[in-house]
Amino acid sequence: MNLLEISELSVDYGVSGGTVRAVDHVSLFVQEGESVGIAGESGCGKTTVGLAVPLLLPRNATVSSGEIVLDGHSLVGRSEAEMNRLRWKSVAFVFQGAMNALNPVLRIDRQIREAITRHEPEVSKAAATTRVMEMFDFVGVSPTRAKSYPHEFSGGMRQRAMIAMALVCRPRLLIADEPTTALDVISQSQILALLNRLRRDQGLSLVMISHDLAAIKRVCDRVVVMYAGVVVEVGSSHEVLGTQGRRARAAHPYTQALIQAHPDLRGERTLSEGLRGHPPDLSTPLVGCRFADRCPKVMALCRTTPPPTTEISPGHLAACHLLSSGPS
Repeated sequence: MNLLEISELSVDYGVSGGTVRAVDHVSLFVQEGESVGIAGESGCGKTTVGLAVPLLLPRNATVSSGEIVLDGHSLVGRSEAEMNRLRWKSVAFVFQGAMNALNPVLRIDRQIREAITRHEPEVSKAAATTRVMEMFDFVGVSPTRAKSYPHEFSGGMRQRAMIAMALVCRPRLLIADEPTTALDVISQSQILALLNRLRRDQGLSLVMISHDLAAIKRVCDRVVVMYAGVVVEVGSSHEVLGTQGRRARAAHPYTQALIQAHPDLRGERTLSEGLRGHPPDLSTPLVGCRFADRCPKVMALCRTTPPPTTEISPGHLAACHLLSSGPS
């Protein structure tokens, strides 16, 4: 059963001199207990998709079309008061750079307890404090550190505290935007292990937004690859990105380029070649495939006609003319 369904979602940003369509008719779903990764380079629209679910978009952003359904409830068009009843309880968000978002002059336990008192006012202070201590223990931070100030925590511990805050009201869906950014490799591994344990122990559904394909491969069941505001490939993370002993079967040239940009620690040491050019300007009308100007396999058709979505195998889809025009 799908916990989250996003259908034909488009999001526009009002900017000086016009409008930028950051997300253009994106569709995806997340099943109960499933983990889905959204991958792509900076500016591809992955964070905008995540923010659109709890309607936490910036003031200059508008959901111009599409539908977002969470646990059977349509979210688009709901008032702020209605969304406040769903946020933290049904869906929680861990923001990019969240480990620097804690109030530096308040003790951490007070900041996490505030999430409970704001969204569950019927819970007593004593019960809320008990729950905060339980969450500290669950995310791997000693409850004795609960009364610390943020500056007394390392980056990894602050990220764990932010995850504890997001989960303290027991939401069914967690959206984590770049949860391992700016952490050392040891802390990254610990945070990814924590996310896996949350899924297993709490039956949590997870959307992880990341440019780190290795992190997505470790945590996520499926991957959604975005480029310039559209979805270019969807499939099992193991099939699309590959696993140890099994090569990646990415079908879209952009996904293939993303994989090639990550060094193989077990293979021959080679220097990865970057993609030429830049992503297209989303403030202007786009014709054909958005990846055409950077694609090493571009055809004349790519510059005039949007590519159809082709099913490579059950659940593995990609939007590329190569898939309907012959082998890649």
